This record gives sequence, structure tokens and C-alpha cells, in this order.
Amino acid sequence: MNFLALTKYDGAIIGPVARLLGHIMEAIFSFTGLFGIFNIGLSIIIFTIVIKALMIPMSIKQQKFTKMNAIISPEIQMINKRYAGKKDQASMMKRNEETMAVYNKYGVKPTGGCLQLIIQFPILLALYRVVWNIPAYVGRMRDIYYNIIGVLSEKFSGFMSNEGFTKLLANQGTSINADKIAKITETFADSNASPEAMTIAKNYLVDAMYAFDGGEWETFRNTFTGIGDMVGSTGDTVAQSVDKIESMNSFLGLNLSISPMNYVTNAAKFGFWIIVAAIMIPLLSGLIQYISTKISLAAQERQKASSSITKKPEEENSFVQSMNMMVKIMPVVSIFFCFMFPTCIGVYWVISSLVQLIIQICVNNYMDKLDINDVVAKNMEKINAKRARMGLAPQKVTRVANITQQLEEDQAALDERARKREEQIKASTEYYKNTTGTGRLSSKANMVAQYNEKNKNKK
Repeated sequence: MNFLALTKYDGAIIGPVARLLGHIMEAIFSFTGLFGIFNIGLSIIIFTIVIKALMIPMSIKQQKFTKMNAIISPEIQMINKRYAGKKDQASMMKRNEETMAVYNKYGVKPTGGCLQLIIQFPILLALYRVVWNIPAYVGRMRDIYYNIIGVLSEKFSGFMSNEGFTKLLANQGTSINADKIAKITETFADSNASPEAMTIAKNYLVDAMYAFDGGEWETFRNTFTGIGDMVGSTGDTVAQSVDKIESMNSFLGLNLSISPMNYVTNAAKFGFWIIVAAIMIPLLSGLIQYISTKISLAAQERQKASSSITKKPEEENSFVQSMNMMVKIMPVVSIFFCFMFPTCIGVYWVISSLVQLIIQICVNNYMDKLDINDVVAKNMEKINAKRARMGLAPQKVTRVANITQQLEEDQAALDERARKREEQIKASTEYYKNTTGTGRLSSKANMVAQYNEKNKNKK
């Protein structure tokens, strides 16, 4: 019993992306078949590497935005401090203008980081759809199931009325439900059912049968006596088709359609090393997630250290606590989901995290060697070309080192001004405390008189 997606996903956004990725998966599956290897696990590994490689440009852009944002952040903080507490419309508009001017100066858009994530999000969701239900997207594998279903419909009239078979289907949990079983039964019983309706019914069956483990396939053969030796439309017997399915779905001795939790809860049915392999996949996923998070946080720490404006102690403590929480939670979340979902998802997750980790290390090294002033200069060339087309004067390129020095000087001036103001307030408070009377009204009168006298002497 497993959690499996239903047939091919037809969502308006995710659906087309999933179908495109499905074609890539099918091409990879066919390519490995040229060497006599028809294995879903190997196809998932190659598929993940190919997709991650195609997404490298977006990863580089994301990293560039992160590094540029670390340079921009001090200037944005200065602007925010300058307009702190000013809620009037004029001040807010002025702050927005100055903020946008900073982003324009560096040739960066405020939503630059979000755009990359928005683009990647539907791709990631589509990836899960494809990996989660391989037969829906890989025609060669789906045809093997169709071969078995064809024998059922031709040789066993009314097979959907077989209580043992419907019980076997119902045991597959979210891959099929009572309504779909009723729909399949109705469709196969209708001699005038349309080809489209028949395809939908067969796909529902494929979804459920994809979740069968070795024991359930044995129960299936025992339910329909002699079916194993019957030949289908592909020329293979049902027994040969089942062997192909189990071979395609086998990876490190594991059935990719079964979750590691299923292996653990039914440990008596499997060997010791099978259980170890099932447990290792979620643990590997958590370990790689932990390493990736630590590397990402280390990069953020380097960027924060290069910033000319430090956080307040309370802000710093909050930041550290949040990061420490992320380091602890993300690996646990990864382990949990890999335990609960089919093993194919765990394999994808491990390979995806490993490839992403390698890309992250390479991109970080590339970005660390990159001269940020060259990046700013190239961005400003683009901005000035656009300004020239609009008839505007070009903006000047200021070296980041000069900007940092100016920010440090501005911050020092602000700190000195705040320190002097605190000293004046403290001195004034002590002065009035020591020179005014104890009576309430007289104290206030004396304070007013002293204040007037003090200002009069200054004139």
C-alpha cells in the first residue's frame, strides 16, 4: 500500500511542464534500452542529472542575485534608517525612490531572486509528478501493464466482479478509491464504451497495479488461475510481463513503488539487507540536506561578514536561532518524507540533493572568485544603454570599495551623533535634578525659568 499520483496530471500550469519532462524521461528510458537496460532507478538518476544541469543557469543567476543583494543591503539599511519613523506620504515616496535608485545603480531588480524561484517551482512540482507515476509518462512501461489488462478483459469476462481482485486494488490506498473501482467496473462491462473511457479505466488500473509488490503480484496470479501462461497483445505472457515490471522497478533490491516505511512495518517479509537499504535512502537524504544547509549558511555568514553594517545584538541572536533551527529541521523533514513516500521519490530526492550540493559548491567557488565591481560595471552598461535610448544621461559607476567606505563613514557619523545626543540628555537631566526645588509646582517653574535664562545667555 502506497501513496501514488493518479495517471497523467492535467493541471493548467504543472500539466504541460510534466508532459514535457515526461518526454525527457521516456527518451532516457529508451536510450538506456539501447544497451539492454530497462530500469526506472537508473532512468531517474540520469533524468535528475539532466534536469539539474539544464537549471544551472538559473542557479547561477540566483547566486549572483544573493551576492549582489549582500552588497546592496547596507545601502538599503541606510535609507531605511534615514526614514525610520517617517510615515507621511512624501517621506515614503522619497524612500521608495532612493531604494529603487540603489537597485538601478547595480542593475538589479528587487524581485530578481523571486523570479528564479517562481520559474523553478512549477518545474520541481512537475518533476515529482513524473517520478511519482512513471507508467503515466513512460509508454514502454505502460504498454506492459496494458498487455496484462488486455489478457484480463479478453480471457476473464467480468474480471472486475472478482472480489479477490477488487480487494487487491482497494489495498493500494490513495492510488485508487471505491468510486474509481466502480467506474472501471462499469466501463469494462459496457460493450459500447468509447475508446477514451476505456483508456481512462485502463489507466486507473495501471495506477493501482503499479503499487503491487512481489507478494501482491503472486496473489494476482493465484486469483486468476492460469493467467501467468496466457499471451497478450505484445507477444509476452502475463508472467513475463510481471517479471519485466519487477525488473524495471527494482533498484538496489528495492521495489521503487514501495515506501521505506512499508518495508520497515513489514520487515518479516523482507531480508535484513533489504531493510537496511530501505532505511539508508531516507538517512542519506537527511545527511545530504544537512551538509547542503550548512554550506548555504556558511556562504550567508561570509556575505554578512563583508557587510559594512552589522545587525543589532537582538537581531543577530534571532538570525542565529533561525539558522540553527533550519539546520535541525530541514534534514528531519527530508528523512520523514522519504520514509513515507515511494522509494522512487527517495531515490530522486537523494540524487537531486547530491547534484544540487555539487552545483552549489561550484557556483559558490565561482562567485567567490568573481570581482563584484566587474558585475556592477556590466550591469551599468546595460542600464546606460537603456537610458541612452530614452535620451537620459548615463549613470556613473562607483566602485563597491568606495561605497563601503562611505557607508562606514556615514554609520560612524550617525553613531557619534546619537552618542552626543544621549550625553546631552543625561547632562540636562542631572542639571535640572540638582538645581530645582523639591516642590512639584516650584520645580516646574524653576525649570522653565532656568531654561529661559539659559537660552537668553546664548543670544
